[in-house]
Amino acid sequence: MTRRIPSDHRNVTAVLSDTLSRDGVVIVPTDTIYGLSARLSSESGYRRILDIKHCEPGRRFLYLAGSVEMVDAYIASWGCASKQLLASIWPAPLTAIFYAGTKCADWVGDSVAFRIPESELLVQTINDLGEPIVSTSVNRAGEPPVNDVESIETSFGELVDLVVAADAPPEERPSTIVDFTGEKPVVVRRGVYLWPGGGNPSN
Repeated sequence: MTRRIPSDHRNVTAVLSDTLSRDGVVIVPTDTIYGLSARLSSESGYRRILDIKHCEPGRRFLYLAGSVEMVDAYIASWGCASKQLLASIWPAPLTAIFYAGTKCADWVGDSVAFRIPESELLVQTINDLGEPIVSTSVNRAGEPPVNDVESIETSFGELVDLVVAADAPPEERPSTIVDFTGEKPVVVRRGVYLWPGGGNPSN
C-alpha cells in the first residue's frame, strides 16, 4: 500500500527526499497544484510518470529547483535573461525555458523548463536531495488535473510510492511560462505571474 503522510508531518521533507533518492515517484502539493514528481536524474522515475499519465515517449516536463544556483548548474546559459534577473523574481509562479546543460539527462531534451516554487516544503526537499525534480499535474493525458487528495489516492495511489496530503487542496494557479532561448523573451503561456509585455494573466 502506498504510504500517505500529511504535509505538516515533522519528518515530511526527510521522507520525501529519501523516497525520491531511491528513484521513487511521489505526489506532493505544490504552490500551484498537486504534482507528480521524481528526481531529474531518475530515468525509471521519468518513465513511470510517462506511464502513469499515459503520455507518449519523449514528453517533456518542467522541473522545480531549490535555488538559482541549482538552475545555473543545469542550464547551458541564461539566454536572453540573466541570473540576476531571475534571482530577483524567484520564487514565483514563473517557469523559465533555457537550453539544457550537460548535467541534464538525455530525456530532458535540448531545452529545459525551470521554476523555483513558493513552497518551503518543496525547496527544502529539493535542496536536501541535491538536484531538481520533475513536476507535472496529476492526471492522464487529455484529462483535467486531479487536485483533491482522496480522488488522487483512489485513481493514482497504487501507482506511486508516496502521497503527501495537504490540509486543503492547493490553489490552482497556473504558472506563466516564458522562453528565454531566443533573442528576446517569448511568453509561451500566460498565467498568474504578469511578465512585462506578456499581457494579462489568463482567466
